[in-house]
Formats: sequence, structure tokens, C-alpha cells
Amino acid sequence: MRIIPSEISNSTQSRAERSVFTALKAMPDARSVALHSVHLPRHARKRVGEIDFVVIMPELLLFIEVKGGRVCQRDGKWYYGPSGTDERPGESPFAQASGGMHAFERQLGERVGDLRTLKVPSGYLVITPDVDLDRTTEFEPEQYLGSKAYGGGRGLAEGIARATRFWRTRNWWAETDVPAALRDKMLKAVRPDFDLVPNLRARLTDLDVAFERLTEEQFDRLDELASNRRLVWTGGAGTGKTFLAVEAARRSSATGSVLFTAVSPTLTTHLARILSDHPVTVLPFDRLAEVQGQVFDHLIVDEAQDLMTFDRLGVLDDLSAGGLEQGRWTFMLDQNNQVLAPTTFDPEAWDYLRGMGTVYGPMKRNCRNTVQIVREVQTYTGADLGVASAGEGEPPLFRNVQDVRDEAAQLDAYVNDLLQQEVSPQDITLLSVAGDWESSSARFSQRVSKIERFTDVVGSARTRRRLTWSSVADFKGHENHVVCLIDLEPQHLNGRLDALYVACTRARAQLWVACRPGVRKALGDLGMAVITRTGTPK
Repeated sequence: MRIIPSEISNSTQSRAERSVFTALKAMPDARSVALHSVHLPRHARKRVGEIDFVVIMPELLLFIEVKGGRVCQRDGKWYYGPSGTDERPGESPFAQASGGMHAFERQLGERVGDLRTLKVPSGYLVITPDVDLDRTTEFEPEQYLGSKAYGGGRGLAEGIARATRFWRTRNWWAETDVPAALRDKMLKAVRPDFDLVPNLRARLTDLDVAFERLTEEQFDRLDELASNRRLVWTGGAGTGKTFLAVEAARRSSATGSVLFTAVSPTLTTHLARILSDHPVTVLPFDRLAEVQGQVFDHLIVDEAQDLMTFDRLGVLDDLSAGGLEQGRWTFMLDQNNQVLAPTTFDPEAWDYLRGMGTVYGPMKRNCRNTVQIVREVQTYTGADLGVASAGEGEPPLFRNVQDVRDEAAQLDAYVNDLLQQEVSPQDITLLSVAGDWESSSARFSQRVSKIERFTDVVGSARTRRRLTWSSVADFKGHENHVVCLIDLEPQHLNGRLDALYVACTRARAQLWVACRPGVRKALGDLGMAVITRTGTPK
């Protein structure tokens, strides 16, 4: 079933509402539309009101009231929430549903016409996903769905069907289904008053919900920690490798000493702060001399493709209790590096490492990037980023610029537009392909005094809500909602494509690319090369 909004907001704290939201979305019903959290600006008994779900179906306009957790009726009064919070009795959920239904019908009727005259039947359904209420004279069985019947969401479709049959008999004057044109008119009438068109800030919030949701694949990976002493997890950018590495470090630190390393100093600085409450040693690879002579019970290596040489594996071997052959370790590896930067990846070293452990992957669920960003990266690099599971977003924006100053002017205009859409400056990163601050177009920005260097703030608790600027190398392993790719020249696209791959996959929701003269042609050549190599466009 289509549901608006398409992803539930972070502001929805009710676990019960989240469960019903998911169950509605999973229903195979292409003709109905569910609206979540419908605001009522006028209510007969309240200053304002809200309906948990309004479902516009061909057969019925259904209002759903959800009550999660504890529900208590005592002396004719209703109480909700944990025990001990009974000072203020609430309204019966059936009275709430009925009151919301009638208020909504009146206000909707002002916009589309009297619903009874239009022969639009309506009714309500109360759901308590966690408890079962005893039958009373206040409701009929068809108006209620308790915990057992709800079954974690599996019984929602049948509960709605039963309520629909019940209410159709009560709305005897509704002889036929509500026409599609009228249902569409009703939906459009609701949106202006109750469901404002989301700006980019709101879309970012919705995407965050999808990004943060652990996939079943990741749960499986975490379970593998207990049964495998030596693991290699492989997957493209955005498939959650660093998240899993951090969680592996947390779990392992409870039973022994842990060393966490990666090539990138900014990544390890950031992760050291995240893991500061756990006894985990976090160091970039070039500082491992600081722990020379020590051995660790569990070795965790992120971005391991950057360390895939025998010399570097030898350094790690000395730090692992039992060495790489007998010790306990977890390596996170992006297999795309073998194609994009083959000169830094030794296949023989890779064969040596995987021969000592269990390899899982590649992981197929991309948890960072939208469908549009994944598709764009695949077009120009041919890299396998997995299936974008976070959902749809805006297409990447490519802007032709003539020179450094023109690039700065267009960048300022784009950032202004983002700020007008309530995007916070801290959610925007200016990513320089050239990597030289002194010559960067960001130096000519009107906001240059309010741009912070990423290397100056990474790993700190500073929250000055400013734009950040970074080189691609320093931003590897990191991400932000919006990435503006700047200082890109045609020569940067020749030879190794790992910089382009890393740069584009840092954007979680929106990618903006400034194309200096010759860049568009170079990108087109890359796309043709991918087609030639794979036989079909990605």
C-alpha cells in the first residue's frame, strides 16, 4: 500500500505506530493510500487533534487509532503508558477514533463536498498491538484489533477487511465503491492542510530513518562474530562495513584487548571518539609503531584493501596474538578497489589473507546512498555498490562552470538554495578532488570565513554548524547528507578512478558536481568504457 510520507519520521516515538506503519506499507494493495499522523486544526473537544492513520480505500474511508504499550480502564476512565503515570485519565480510544473521524469528515466535506451526499462510507478501527482488551459494550469486535489478532502486523490486512465489511453495512447508503477520481480529490484536499509538501530538510530526515535501519544482512554478519575467529567482510562503499567494524570492536572489547586500525587518520580519529567509552585501541596504520611489541586478542582492520600488501600484512601479523594464521581478526574490504586502483592492491596478498579466514560477501545492501547516487557511480566506474536499500532521492546535479570564480558563484547559489530548504550548513561538505585548499574554488566563496577544514574538526565535539571542506583522501570512510564535488579537472578522471568512486559515494542524499571545461566529455568517455567492458549500461 502506498503510504504518505513514504518513510516514518524520526519524531515518531511510538513503537506501535511504527509497527502499523510498516504493516500498512507491506500490504499488497495498489488502489489504497494511507496517510500517517493527520493533523486536525479544528476539533470539537480539543484545541487541535490528530489521527494516527487515515486510509483512503475504494470501499471505505478508514480511521485507525493506535494505542501501544499498557492500556488500562478503571472506574470508567482510561489510562495509558507505564504504571505510576495515572494522574491524568485519557479519552477512550474508541471515543478518540470516533471524534477524529467526525471532525475529519466535516473538514474534508468543506473541500470536496458532503461525504454522505457523495456516498463515501467511513468507519474506524482501534489497534492495541501489545495487549488484548476485554469486550465491552463500547465497541463491536469488528471495530477492534488486539495483540493476538494483530500478530505483529501479520493480521492487519484481515483486521482492515473485517472492519470494512462491518462499516459498509452501517453505511448502507453507499451502494458502490468510491470512484478513483473522488479518492484522488480527497487525497489532494488533505495535503495542503494536513501534510505539507516536504522540503529537502524533511526528505533528509526521512532518508535518515532508512539509512539507520539495520538490514537483515547486517544482523547476520554480527552473528558471525561469535562463531568465526578470522573473518573478511567484503562490500562496496555504503554497505555498512565501518558500522559493522565498530560494532565488532565494541563486542570484542568485553572479552579481550582490541586494536582497530585503518589507513586514514581522519577515519581513525573519528572512530576513536565513537569508541571512547570502550577499551579499544584505535590508531591509523602509520602510527602502529606506538604499540610495537604489544599483541592484541582481536585485530580489526577497516578499509583493508588499502593495506593489501605482504609488508603491511606483516606489520599486522606481529600485533595479533597468535599471528594472522592463528589469531582472531576481522578485515573489512571493498572489492571495487581491485578494479579502480589495482596498483595499490596485491592479489597474492589477498589470496594469502583469505586462505586463513572465512570470507563473506560481497554485501549487497547499500545502506548509505540513494538509488540515484548508486546508479550514477556505477555509470562512470562500473563499481558494484550493491542494491540501494535506503530509497529514492534527487538525481545528482552536474553544473558546467567556466573557471574557479564561476564555480564559486554557482556553489554559493546552490548552498543558498539548500539553506532556504532548512538544510543545516553542517550537513554540507565541499569535497575537493584536487585537494589543495590554497587553490580551491571554496576560497572565492562568499562564505569562505565560515568554512571549516574537515581535518580541524574531525573527532571533536565542536558543533559550530558550519560547512566543511575536505580533500577526497581525508574524507575517505566518512559521509554527509550533501556533498558538493569541486575542483574537478579532466585530468583527475584519467587512469585511476578510485578518487571519483570515493568522492561520489560520500553523499548520502544529494550530490552536486561542478564540471570545469572538458569534465563532461571525460565523464562521457568513462561511461562508454563501462559499457564496452560490461556489455550493458549499469
